[in-house]
Amino acid sequence: MDLLSEASNGPRVLTARHISDIPPEINHPINTTLLCHTYSLQPDFASYTAVLKSNAYVIWSLGLLVVLIICVLYVVTLRSALRHWKDSKTSAAIVLAVYPLVASAAFLVTVVPRACILAEAIAQEAVMVAMYHFYFMVIAECGGVNQLVRKSLTWLRYLVLQMPVIQAFIYVIILILWAEDMMLYLNSLIYIIPFVAASILSGVWGVIMCIKTAEAVGAKPKPRFLALQLVLIIVKLQWGITKMLPGMLKLPCHTALHPSVFVNLIQSIVMMLEMLLLSIWAYRLYSVPPGKDADRVQHIVVAVLEDSLSTSDKTKEDKS
Repeated sequence: MDLLSEASNGPRVLTARHISDIPPEINHPINTTLLCHTYSLQPDFASYTAVLKSNAYVIWSLGLLVVLIICVLYVVTLRSALRHWKDSKTSAAIVLAVYPLVASAAFLVTVVPRACILAEAIAQEAVMVAMYHFYFMVIAECGGVNQLVRKSLTWLRYLVLQMPVIQAFIYVIILILWAEDMMLYLNSLIYIIPFVAASILSGVWGVIMCIKTAEAVGAKPKPRFLALQLVLIIVKLQWGITKMLPGMLKLPCHTALHPSVFVNLIQSIVMMLEMLLLSIWAYRLYSVPPGKDADRVQHIVVAVLEDSLSTSDKTKEDKS
């Protein structure tokens, strides 16, 4: 390396030729590589808006408009649903609230990227609680607990109830790991995912068994369950794929923001639009009374027949 010698009255000073008083360009790809690919450094609000510039305000305005439309649809749908589900008003309100809650969580990510994990936790817990209350709606639609086998309902209820409880506990752990260190959070996901999957799959299986029981007595809750199940797929599967995309595709980094920030932004916009479409579908489903299959005998009740028959047999044996 060539050096410049600068004479002076004292000792000689050696200066490298490439040293300059002009600072390097901050947003140059070479200078932003380390900043961009540092997982522990999430963009603050000022850096985020500086990169998006005027596009940020356009995205936020349109996102807020979509969320407001979904909230209006929620109120309109709830008013119609309460006329047909008088025995389960609270459950209907909670089930329908999943659409504006998930949309609001997605909108939060578009405004504050650092809230991505928190928004995911809120969205998933909203779906889990909605699943539990949807179970009660199906039971009420079938005529209540007295019309079904109590023993079967007990373990199905606990199977569905464990979803919001266990998922909340898991996400508390995830948020603690994320707050402590991003790399610790990423390395721990491989051990957490099996518990998340086992809890969700067992709970969804419990709801499906309840729906099959309801269909046996003529009820038709499957379309409404599908509208709720799609939210679960969007929140878990779609969001999970979004997390893996930056690493799988090796997206380039041309700014001071990690590529995952832009992927999460696109994912959140798509999620809000999906919630809008599902809200419209939910309005069509809940604005009409729950369907009944006229070909099925309405008094076929599983209760009953199992518990009361066994009780009567025991009574006859005791008398004889």
